[in-house]
Amino acid sequence: MLDVSIRLSAEIDLSERVKELYASFSSYSPPTTLDASPLRDAAKILAALSSAPLADLGEDALGPFAAYALTTVGEVSDYKYYLPRILALSTISNSCVGFDPVVIAGKLRLAEWVKWPLNERSAIASFIYSAWAYERLQATSLRNSCWNWIAAMALLNLQFEACLHLWTVLPTPDAMLQLAEGVTEIKHLRKGKGRWEDVSAVSREAILQWIASTEVETALIESIDAIEDEERWKIETMLDEVGDLRRLVVSASR
Repeated sequence: MLDVSIRLSAEIDLSERVKELYASFSSYSPPTTLDASPLRDAAKILAALSSAPLADLGEDALGPFAAYALTTVGEVSDYKYYLPRILALSTISNSCVGFDPVVIAGKLRLAEWVKWPLNERSAIASFIYSAWAYERLQATSLRNSCWNWIAAMALLNLQFEACLHLWTVLPTPDAMLQLAEGVTEIKHLRKGKGRWEDVSAVSREAILQWIASTEVETALIESIDAIEDEERWKIETMLDEVGDLRRLVVSASR
């Protein structure tokens, strides 16, 4: 019952953060035309964007714009108008690259979001924290890895450290399985590859130090009995990686 209560609380909080996004970006209007590269069909993209009210736009209608925005389609004001729906869909869809948290973070950096009004930046940051807290509690088979959200936080210089700590403070079975997805992240974190390519070395090292910590090891060990038999290997594999990483950290510090 505790897991259900925690998940419901996270879902309610995420819903509130989405409402804040719409309120914070309500001053922007939908574009009547779109500047676009000759490689893009601006008229077709705009027609799709105009097919439903903002809050009802589906993945297929918004996906192309979300993927191409700011690079080959549209301006910052256009992206701001659609951003609340793009972010809302980022916790629902993994079918389009434009809804990937890391891609969204990259577009925010490109749009110099640090210069945006405080209420807009606060709404985005609050949503990202809540999205991670929500995704952390979901079954890994239903979502992309919630490590995407940690990478997005690091890219945007948000306080991901508090989220890492929370991961082990509330170690539900699904949260621990999400944590175990970090097996595939360690190599990329060390080399600055994949979704971590543009994350600073300092942030990547802080995440690696956390993965190698006793805090993480203890949480993983204590979660094993609550994990379904067919998935315990994931926790055990992550524990092996934590041990290997700790030895590398100790060796590097000598």
